[in-house]
Amino acid sequence: MKRAIVLIVAGALIAGAAHAQDPEPGAAKKASAKAGATKKTEVDPRLLELYEARDFHGMPYRLMKPVDFRAGMTYPLIVSLHGAGGLGSDNLKNIRVGWTGILAGDELRREHPCFVVAPQTAKRWSMDGDEAPEMTEENLKTYPEAWRRFYQRRMTAKTAPGKEERPAGGDLGKVFDLIAALEDEFPVDRDRIYVLSHSMGGMGTWNALYEKPGLFAAAIPTAGGLPPWKDPGKFASVPVWAFHGADDPTVPVEFTRTLFEAMTRCGGSMKYTELRGVNHGLNTIAFAYHGDDEAKGWITKSSGDRCDREGDVWDWLFRQKRR
Repeated sequence: MKRAIVLIVAGALIAGAAHAQDPEPGAAKKASAKAGATKKTEVDPRLLELYEARDFHGMPYRLMKPVDFRAGMTYPLIVSLHGAGGLGSDNLKNIRVGWTGILAGDELRREHPCFVVAPQTAKRWSMDGDEAPEMTEENLKTYPEAWRRFYQRRMTAKTAPGKEERPAGGDLGKVFDLIAALEDEFPVDRDRIYVLSHSMGGMGTWNALYEKPGLFAAAIPTAGGLPPWKDPGKFASVPVWAFHGADDPTVPVEFTRTLFEAMTRCGGSMKYTELRGVNHGLNTIAFAYHGDDEAKGWITKSSGDRCDREGDVWDWLFRQKRR
């Protein structure tokens, strides 16, 4: 019996969240400064060997094929969207994120063979033309407190002297086209396409679910959020395991808390692990999660009986199939 294998689309969601969703107001300026530096991005040589450099209609991306790839077998797909630290076009920073290295580990690759695709953007992980409503005082009053503060902070940062804006638009639509092209080129298990990422990519992950709920079998967003004018009920049937640090100073933990509450109300399939004492850099913990630790205050909640209670993050992901 042929074993289905996972195609992973990884990388670009973290760095390219929507303009309305950018969790790091100063990220564009920092990315621009880094782009102008002469120092080359350092990436583990093994990752450069495993993740093949490719281009899709001007969008650079990296692709890792399943270990011991065999013709005639199908493999799942993980879409990994980088965060603000991956912004650019060098096709390097998009695989510098921690989980691309985890996915390239020998043991995990043999246990869960899959494709991993890591696109790169200089824009956002939103649909082209998908912009936030005008941030008037009247509009802001309708948003939860955490989102109100978030957008007020963004508006202040946007008008700061020397602030550099990213190019207009978003590349999430191009990512969807890339997935379709990979499905045509490789034996992708279309019932096991996953999306994951952190921070700006975490927001991109939520945004991808909102835009294409029928495409994905499961998702792992960390330190992300979905703008308050978008209804998470649209993707209630997609299994999600979200992570957020309780002490995150960059993306408020309330973003994921309110999403979990909404998914519980609408009968969604969401697990939520909140990590006490952890700040924004929780992705190294989330993408190596093997179970709760009550002593540390690392506890997972489930939105209902539909949730798979598996405690290992990768075993959980690869068990999910499109419903």
